[in-house]
Amino acid sequence: MALQVTEDPSKQSGSGQVRVSVRDLWKVFGPDESPDVPQKFAGMSKVEVQANHNSVLALQDVNFDVLDGETFVVMGLSGSGKSTLVRCINRLIEPTCGSVFVDQEDVLGYSDADLTEFRRKKTSMVFQQFGLLPHRSVLDNAAWGLEIQDVPVQERQERAREVLELVGLSGWEDYRPSALSGGMQQRVGLARAVASDPEILLMDEPFSALDPLIRRDMQNELLRLQEQMQKTTIFITHDLAEAVKLGTRIAIMRDGAIIQLGTPEEIVSNPIDDYVAEFTRDVRPSTVLTVGYVMDQQDDKPASPTINRPEAEIASEQTVDEALAQRWSIQGQLPVMDESGKMVGVIDRETLLKAAFEQPTPLTANSVTLHPATSTKNGDASSSAVPKSVFQDYAQNLPKPLRLLTTMPLWAWLGALLFIGTLIPFGGTGNVPDFLQVGGRFARWVNSAVDWLIINGDPFFSAVNIVVLRYLLVPLENWLQGLPWWLVIGIIALIGYRIVGSVFAALAVGLLIVVGALGIFELTMSTLALVMVATLLAVAIGIPAGIMAARNDRYDALQRPILDIMQTMPTFVYLIPVLMLFGLGKVPAIIATVIYAVPPIIRLTNLGIRQVDASTVEAARAFGSTSNQLLFKVQIPLALPTVMAGLNQTIMMALAMVVIAAFIGAKGLGVEVINGIARLDVGRGLIGGIGIVVMAVILDRITQGLAKPRQ
Repeated sequence: MALQVTEDPSKQSGSGQVRVSVRDLWKVFGPDESPDVPQKFAGMSKVEVQANHNSVLALQDVNFDVLDGETFVVMGLSGSGKSTLVRCINRLIEPTCGSVFVDQEDVLGYSDADLTEFRRKKTSMVFQQFGLLPHRSVLDNAAWGLEIQDVPVQERQERAREVLELVGLSGWEDYRPSALSGGMQQRVGLARAVASDPEILLMDEPFSALDPLIRRDMQNELLRLQEQMQKTTIFITHDLAEAVKLGTRIAIMRDGAIIQLGTPEEIVSNPIDDYVAEFTRDVRPSTVLTVGYVMDQQDDKPASPTINRPEAEIASEQTVDEALAQRWSIQGQLPVMDESGKMVGVIDRETLLKAAFEQPTPLTANSVTLHPATSTKNGDASSSAVPKSVFQDYAQNLPKPLRLLTTMPLWAWLGALLFIGTLIPFGGTGNVPDFLQVGGRFARWVNSAVDWLIINGDPFFSAVNIVVLRYLLVPLENWLQGLPWWLVIGIIALIGYRIVGSVFAALAVGLLIVVGALGIFELTMSTLALVMVATLLAVAIGIPAGIMAARNDRYDALQRPILDIMQTMPTFVYLIPVLMLFGLGKVPAIIATVIYAVPPIIRLTNLGIRQVDASTVEAARAFGSTSNQLLFKVQIPLALPTVMAGLNQTIMMALAMVVIAAFIGAKGLGVEVINGIARLDVGRGLIGGIGIVVMAVILDRITQGLAKPRQ
């Protein structure tokens, strides 16, 4: 269909009332994000703010209204602030100051619960990078907005199927997004936005990443949907041709500010300066200007005799191109009729030709560069736009001799320090003076703390001992050792077959038969029980700790050095306090194993959640996901391969502790290795080592296989 562009946006289908009103909106990225930025940055350019305040001025004093049912297009070059603007409307980015009114309610005053409800009911968003959930089907993606609203499964799937059929994706419901082309994926994104029946659609350059032909199809698809649904739409683009095709009105941005706002006809025929004129250069005015916009009003100019001929009538909403194609051969002034059939003016062929071929002139003579303003005459990007550091500012106020010291290279400073160190007789070479040494005092403090724990924490450590031994390790070990050896091999082979494949299952059977033939099957089951309990405890501690670190940067910064200490501390150091607190036996071996093996799963859980694609997380938030919905429905499923890699490393490190654990009373394969060392019996030590290797291979391949289907 052809979009009917009119001069007055209130003629667009809809009530004509203001749905979105943005007032005095500012957004600053950087240390200066106080609400008084309008006064602080008044009259300053974006470059000056960056140079003087080490901040980025993304939006400055933005004001506009969006009417019910219209498509309001915001466009500009990269970095002009258009994507930031649309994210401020639903607060994916928090504005620094100003107001965003939707149906006369200030969105910036919403509580978290109100904002979640606003995102669920009032708005939906379509993204440039799609933001689809790769681990879910097309149907589940389309139903995402309804799912997080707890709409029953059958109802939301029914609605999702309807909108998928509406965008031409019927039959693709069970496919994953990766099986679809870029244009089809964007159709899924559009279906997801429409499925929850929002009142306002926010679209951030949704078609810019698509091929030209697919892009044109998607534009036509949007026009068709808009004709049916009449949604209030805020559309972001950098392409004026797209803006003209889709938009009722267009706002053009530069350096965070709106510099011109008007209908497509006003933008194309009267660009405010060279910056806007540069956008209009490749747009033919005759494809944008309507007859109603360029006609002579009937009251101002009398009609010629040809006005009474029905075949000479021209619709006011026709473009100049269409009018010339249909009425080129008719001389004289032609009647212009509105939608009701009433004559509203006249136009002749000369006026149409002038509108078609006359190049519009900017209203102002200001020359505007389209290149980044940070460049200098010499082409050096490191101009005054690069903010000076606090150290540089401080150095400028120092006396000249001291200021020269700040310019010394690093090698000169190191050489000076080494030279001074040889001159000052402060302790012998490699020694620290006795009065600075605190090693003895530190050891006494640690011993006192451990003694206090032994005396006062005995009930707690006894309870831990009982729980781990009585309710975890002993039942599991007895169960594994009580099963027939062939049944254990069969269970492991079946698990290996389902998770990894038939080749691995056969390999596992062969390796376990070798273990049985070497006479260490019972010891292997004892070691397996110890590793399983230690891994279970490590997972119970590590995954929540990793999630907390991923969601809280301060906690992550506090936890990171602790993990560094745990991973670099010699393993035997763990045994001293564990022995004192729990005594000899299997429980201290498990505790020491947990301490040694837990860091990988914490780190990789944290890393996996943080590495979930930002566009996917943003899309989930835009539809009103709560923090728990975001975590359990999006982040953890997508982070699972990385989490499983952490589990794999935790299991391998737990196996590495088997021999050391045997020193403090843990039975299993480690005992064979220790006995081989004690008696210099290479064969016996090798048998124990073979058992450990077999366990490592089987557990490693199974945990790797668990992650593969989810990648």
